Amino acid sequence: MTVIALALLALTTLGTSSVSAAPDTGVPVGPKCPALYVWGVQGGEESSPGASATSDTGALGQMFGPLVATAGELVQRSYIPFGHDNGKALPYEDAVTAAAQRLEDSAAELVRRCPATQLAVAGYSQGASAVSRFAQRVGSGAAMVPAEKVAGIALLANPTRSPKAPVLPGRPQVSTPAPAPGTSGQKTATVSLNNPPLSGTGISASPQASYGSLTGRVADLCVAGDATCDAPTGGPLVTTVANIAARSDSRDPIAAISTVADALSATVYTTAVDVINDDVHGTSLDQLSYQPAKPLGQRLAEASQPTTAPPGPDEALAALFKIGSIGLNAVISVARKVITPQTIAELAVVGMANPWAAVAALGSKVAGAVVELVPPQTASRWINEAFDAITSTVTDQRELYTLASAAHYSSTTGRHGSYQTVPATPTGRSPLAATAEWFTALAQDLDRTIPARTAPHPPTSTTTTPAPTRGGR
Repeated sequence: MTVIALALLALTTLGTSSVSAAPDTGVPVGPKCPALYVWGVQGGEESSPGASATSDTGALGQMFGPLVATAGELVQRSYIPFGHDNGKALPYEDAVTAAAQRLEDSAAELVRRCPATQLAVAGYSQGASAVSRFAQRVGSGAAMVPAEKVAGIALLANPTRSPKAPVLPGRPQVSTPAPAPGTSGQKTATVSLNNPPLSGTGISASPQASYGSLTGRVADLCVAGDATCDAPTGGPLVTTVANIAARSDSRDPIAAISTVADALSATVYTTAVDVINDDVHGTSLDQLSYQPAKPLGQRLAEASQPTTAPPGPDEALAALFKIGSIGLNAVISVARKVITPQTIAELAVVGMANPWAAVAALGSKVAGAVVELVPPQTASRWINEAFDAITSTVTDQRELYTLASAAHYSSTTGRHGSYQTVPATPTGRSPLAATAEWFTALAQDLDRTIPARTAPHPPTSTTTTPAPTRGGR
């Protein structure tokens, strides 16, 4: 056998057996390859196993809609499901691993079918954990996708966000993402991202993530006060969530936050209900105002009379609803002595920029406030166990207020609203809107440099090796 024949035999053997190729995952690609293909990985509470891969829903749907509308045919997108395998719910760590693997397989398939296309990914909540893991593998050179094919990664409400991580991890003094590989970055240079002041960390934070050669093209966007990515370090919420998540079947720390909120939803805080219902106005901290229908002194005098009847159920529920919609639960007015013009002024100044500062300012004043812990009326095992964990581990009332406010503020509804409204750019654009603008800029830069877009190559049959186990990734 000639040397040439031996060489051909060796190449054939390598091509059919020893090279691991990603399986075809059915990535939906249009008639022509786009300049930029974008994936979204939703949070566990938003990901449905039967949903269409191109159906815009949940928080990321608020980003993909403007992106597709603005970028047009330059961009195509689809979603990676999170949290289920053949219809069965997966524990948190298994779900993160499975979504990261599915994302990598899909990205590798897209690169095969559209060699000139670059990729971008946005992950929200639990999905951000999977996207972060994918980005670390790509940046280190361990993935099937080369780093030069990844134009941008957006992590929103990332539960693994490291303490003091800047908006562009590894680039603490920079606010503009790096350009897509091979482009001048003319459009991307107009993008500026920033987080509000953050003092906390991800609820399941890991050591400082390294994105290797992707550094500068990964953005970690977090809204202040969202315990998913800005949990007070060493605070009672972190401890309670860890206890609940460790005992639960899913071991999902983000789901445990909502469980804490549900467990405390029936708890009664001693407060001047009339003041909340009649005098405190606004549906979020940045809109909060104190407009008394009666002088505060008169309110307190009336409330302190022995003959004053306690509020009825409807009044109490209305007060609790208003407090919950504001997002700081009862810490705004946990006792009569807390409701002072000075306190209201502090809240107005703090606003949405740093809700934890508002909690801390009030926490020092609530030592004498009364809390009546009311067990939740529910058949949910985990909500009941969460209440037991709270009553057994939280003894300081100041900690209880912080725990309740953090859990309620970080509920699914609260986080969705915040990521659509809280500024993440100097011009006041929200994290979701800023991500859409960034990805649009990447696509426009790429459109200037890539050759004419062609039809994608059809899916091909590949010989694959089994996906590595979690320990082997």
